[in-house]
Amino acid sequence: MMSQKDFFNNMADTWDEICNHDMIKVEYILNLIDIKKGSHVLDVGTGTGVLIPSLFQRVTQSGCIKAIDLAEKMIEVAQRKNKYENVIFECVDVLESKEDEHIYDHIICYSMFPHFKCRKAEAVSRMAEKLKVGGNFTICHSQSRESINNLHRGVDEAVKEDNLPSMEIMRQYFLDAGLKVLKEVDSTDMFVIIGCK
Repeated sequence: MMSQKDFFNNMADTWDEICNHDMIKVEYILNLIDIKKGSHVLDVGTGTGVLIPSLFQRVTQSGCIKAIDLAEKMIEVAQRKNKYENVIFECVDVLESKEDEHIYDHIICYSMFPHFKCRKAEAVSRMAEKLKVGGNFTICHSQSRESINNLHRGVDEAVKEDNLPSMEIMRQYFLDAGLKVLKEVDSTDMFVIIGCK
């Protein structure tokens, strides 16, 4: 069976044609997060860098964005598309990296959290450690939870078990990681949970 990393590497060059990200919903979600000018943002599972132009508009030149992904081909596409001086790209597993703790104002997992598979609670805890006190951690999708889970079941063996848990379970992950839940949206349009350290 193909690994998850291989699946995303194989899809990298055609990802933007296959995946339709509703940028109106993405902008709505980013407005909910309320990212200030000068913020230090970690974009986890950046993929082809869908969020980067919108994040840059918010943090501006005075901020910094670190965009990470497990799949090096996704990072290559994201780098080709996004030529901002204050964006750092890195091919790394967020669960294994320990050098950047307590430094981010915002950590965002857009359209990727299900891919942590059975390490979801650990992922929330690890990312909470990377936040500054007062920093926000956001898990978000511009589709409903049901749509995401149905999509993964029908795509490929590598991702068919990659489910987005219920809001109740997600809330518990946040609380267990020492995060205060600020906002929850679980609708037919999107799924968003924002927590503060």
